[in-house]
Amino acid sequence: MKKDQWKAFFQKTIQKLAFLKPGEDPQEEEEELEVEEKELSSGSASVRDLPEGDLRQKLRLHRTFARKRQVLLLAAAVCLVLVFYLYNTFFQFHDYIISNSYENQASSGTQYLRMGKHILKYNSDGVSYVTAKNEQEWSLTYSMQSPIADVCGTTVAIAEQQGTQVYVINEDGLVDSFETTLPILKVRVSKQGVVAVVLQEEDVTWVNMFQPDGTPVVNDKTTVSESGYPIDIDLSPDGERLLVSYLEMAEGTLKSSVVFYHFGPEGEAAENHVVGSAQYDGTVIPIVTFCGNSRAVAVRDDGFTVFNGENSPKAGAEITFDQEIVSCFYDDSYIGFLFDSEEEDSEYRMELYSQRGRKKAEGHLPGGFREIKLENGQILVYSDSSIAAYTTGGRLRFSSPYEKEVEEFFYFSEFRRYMVVTKDSFDRIRIV
Repeated sequence: MKKDQWKAFFQKTIQKLAFLKPGEDPQEEEEELEVEEKELSSGSASVRDLPEGDLRQKLRLHRTFARKRQVLLLAAAVCLVLVFYLYNTFFQFHDYIISNSYENQASSGTQYLRMGKHILKYNSDGVSYVTAKNEQEWSLTYSMQSPIADVCGTTVAIAEQQGTQVYVINEDGLVDSFETTLPILKVRVSKQGVVAVVLQEEDVTWVNMFQPDGTPVVNDKTTVSESGYPIDIDLSPDGERLLVSYLEMAEGTLKSSVVFYHFGPEGEAAENHVVGSAQYDGTVIPIVTFCGNSRAVAVRDDGFTVFNGENSPKAGAEITFDQEIVSCFYDDSYIGFLFDSEEEDSEYRMELYSQRGRKKAEGHLPGGFREIKLENGQILVYSDSSIAAYTTGGRLRFSSPYEKEVEEFFYFSEFRRYMVVTKDSFDRIRIV
């Protein structure tokens, strides 16, 4: 159960036990006894023959017994629920049952993304949207040498890396498509379908924004000598704010800068639409990401910085690590980091933070995995031959070798159920 569900459950329990509170009105109880006594007295002759005191005493005993039985039944129910909750929360599962398996005939190189409640399959020949049973909702064909994708909610942009094609799609299929005039290095998309791309032209790099049909929103020309090289970009979910991480070499020293652009009405008065920036000496910022429209995170090579504010972002929490970061993973709620572990039985130490910069959990992970990601409140870790899931509290929930070669691993917030995509099947598993 989630926290709000537990809160509602215990509130109902308290209400049911309210009759045990002291201070019950004796007059009301006496009146109820009199009513019950009259009803029983009008019944059989054996009851009418009982003395008045004996009848009232038996009624009191019966009522007390009924109350005790109700309390015991309710207490037993609460205990059962609590035991089940503790078992489901803290028990480490190491086995699974494939409850359903559906054929998968994807070609080599196919990649998978969770989009809404279904799965997006894409490769160099096209993209399709399928259910958890691998039933196709729609498909779209194209020809790309090296497709890359970015997802925001239920909107996805698929672009050809080092090519010029861009397709914007959602749960209903194709929204629109366009071509750029220069090779694409990176692509990002907003919920509304606004697309940001990094384009390469010899020693000049462009950061451009387009509507889904290819109508330009902004063209920002950057050179290494002027503002540096754009390492990473991100779009706010509403498509109005662009965040760019630049890297430059100045006087033999690496310098990084984080720049916020606002292309809504609030940013029109700002020079070049720049509404915020921060500079860092001697460090690299390989990842920038928006967490909603009013918060962003810049991941540095020695930590991370949280920026707050929509129209004029300012640096808030700033975390610095003593150890070198091995890997970083994040979603809209959390950001996690892996470090080399000093423990003998684990290869990595994990730290998990909220997007406000507060440390939420710490744990240890074994090595040998290929991918780690956050999905629906769980940390999924998997390799070609094994799968594992951790809670956002750092506890191991499930781990097991897998009998087929694993392509992808998904969690759709179903009770003790996961989806494993292999080269030839979509397996719906239940952990036991």
